[in-house]
Amino acid sequence: MYNKCNHIILIIISILLTVLFSANTSALELPRIEEYKLDNGMRILISPNYDYPTVYCHLFINSGEIYDTLYGGSLSDRMYWSMFDGTTKYPTKIEIKEKIRELGDDGGRFNTRIMDDVECEIGSYFLKEDIKPALELYAEIIQNPTFPMEDIFWEKMVVKLIPKGNFYNKWNLSNMHLRDLYINHTSKIDPKYVHKIKKQDVQNWHKSIIQPEKTTLMITGDVNYLHVKKIINDYFGDWKSLTTFPERPEYKININDASGIKVRFVNMINHPDAEIRIVVRSASIDEDWYFSSELAKTVFGWGNLGRLATIHEKLNKYGELKQKSSRTLPFNWTRIEGNINYNNLSTFYELITSEFNKMSSSSISEGDLISAKKIRSNDMKSNLNEPEAYTKFIQRAYNINGFSLEEIEASFDKINNVSLDEINNAASKIYDPNNFILLVMGNQDSCATFLEQFDDVEYYEQAEELRASASSP
Repeated sequence: MYNKCNHIILIIISILLTVLFSANTSALELPRIEEYKLDNGMRILISPNYDYPTVYCHLFINSGEIYDTLYGGSLSDRMYWSMFDGTTKYPTKIEIKEKIRELGDDGGRFNTRIMDDVECEIGSYFLKEDIKPALELYAEIIQNPTFPMEDIFWEKMVVKLIPKGNFYNKWNLSNMHLRDLYINHTSKIDPKYVHKIKKQDVQNWHKSIIQPEKTTLMITGDVNYLHVKKIINDYFGDWKSLTTFPERPEYKININDASGIKVRFVNMINHPDAEIRIVVRSASIDEDWYFSSELAKTVFGWGNLGRLATIHEKLNKYGELKQKSSRTLPFNWTRIEGNINYNNLSTFYELITSEFNKMSSSSISEGDLISAKKIRSNDMKSNLNEPEAYTKFIQRAYNINGFSLEEIEASFDKINNVSLDEINNAASKIYDPNNFILLVMGNQDSCATFLEQFDDVEYYEQAEELRASASSP
C-alpha cells in the first residue's frame, strides 16, 4: 500500500512538473519602441523608460570587412578604430578621448566592438542632460573622421613590423583556416597589403562602407521622445551617402550532405595543448528550421549546460570547451572549440563523434526539448531587464537577423512552438557525424598518433606563415 501510494504521488508530481515546464509562458512583450527612418535611410529606435536613471545610446553599423574589396579587405578592421583618431571638430584622438571622458566614459573610447566581420557597434551610458553632446560626438566620429596621416602611418608600421601577431594569436589563426575550409575565404586582414594604404584609400573606404542606410541608432532610457528626435535630426538628418553601397559577395558553403570530414592540422611551435575547432552546419536566419536549430544547439551545449558540458566533465574539466555560433550570412556556422590535453585527444574525439551519432539519431527527448525552450525563453526575457543588454538584443535581432520588431516578439512563440520531430530533424542536420570540419592546432609530434586515423589531412606550418608574412614588402 505504501509503495503504491508513493508511486501515485510520483506520477502526480511528474504530471505537475511537465505541465509547469511545458506550458507556454507569457508572450514576449517588448517595451514601447518608437521606430522611424530619416530621409537618408538611417533607422532610429527610441525606447523611453523613465525607470532608468540614465540613457543608453547604441549605434549599429551593419557593414564590415566582407564588403571591403580594396587591398584584400585590409582596411575595415583597423579603419573602424581609426575613426576615433580625429574628426573635423575634434582634430586629435586626445581631444576625442577627453570629450568622451567629459561625458562620463572613463575609458575614453566608448564601448566599441567589431563583430563577425559584418558590423561595428558603438555604445555607452549617458546622463539625461548629456544626450545632446553625446549624439553630437557620435555624429562627428562616424560622419567626419579625418584619418590623420600620422596615425595611419603608425597603423601601417604596426602591421608591417609586427605581422606575427596575427599568427601567434590562436583565435586569429584558427579563424583564418576555418573560413578557408568553410567558405574558401581566408581572413582579409593581410599584412602584405597594408603598406600600400594611402589616405585617399581610407577616405574612399569610409564613403563606401559607412553609410546612413546601413546605420541604426537606438536610444533607451530616460528620454523625451520629441526632444531626442529633434536632436537626432539636427546631427544625422543631413548625413548623405556619397556612393553606392557594395553588394555582399557570394560564397560557397563547403559543408553539405556529402562533404565528408575535412581535417586540417597547423603545427604550432611549443604549444602546450591541442587547440581544437570542429565546425558543423547551422541554419541561417532565412531557413525554416532556424528556430528548431537554435533549440538543438541549446541541447548540445549552452553555457555550462548541455551534452557538451558532460563531455567536459569526462575530460576532468581540463581547459576550455564550448560551442559558439554565428548567425549571419555567409558565416552561418556552429563550432565546438577548446584546448585539449594531447593525451586526451583521442578520448575527446570519440566522445564528440559518439554524441554526434546520438544527436543525429533522434536522441532528444521531450524533457530535453522542454528544458531547451525554458533556457532560451528565460534568456530572451532576461535581456529586457537591463538597458545595454536590451538594446543589443534588439539591435542584433533587428539588423543581423533582419527581424522587424513584430518578428522579434513573435520569435519567442516560434521557439516555444518547436515540436520534438522538428528539433530532432534539426539536430540530425547540424551534428552529422559524417560531415564536419576538424581543425587541430598544436605540436606535430604530440598530435601525430591522433592524426594517423584520418586518411587525408592538410598540413600547415605556422612557422612558414610567419616567415611569409614577415617578408611581405
